[in-house]
Amino acid sequence: MDNTILLSKISQGLMECCKSKKFLRVKKLTVNVSENSNINSCNLYEYLKNFNKGIVDESTEIKIEIEDLPDQVVIISSIEGDISQECV
Repeated sequence: MDNTILLSKISQGLMECCKSKKFLRVKKLTVNVSENSNINSCNLYEYLKNFNKGIVDESTEIKIEIEDLPDQVVIISSIEGDISQECV
């Protein structure tokens, strides 16, 4: 599967998770990808910086873990960040 499609899936999934859990900003993000994936922390950061403005910035730490997954599957395994005070 094209990297752009996988990057888009990660971006959309991150937005949904942040919205449902009331994250204001992501500090750390861990994503699991297939052994055959060309996604790395640099190209994922660049994509998220452009398409997830406001929740991802230069201080966001992105970790990619390689797993035995189907090529078209990505898993957001961990998100850490700032939560809206309305939820506290």
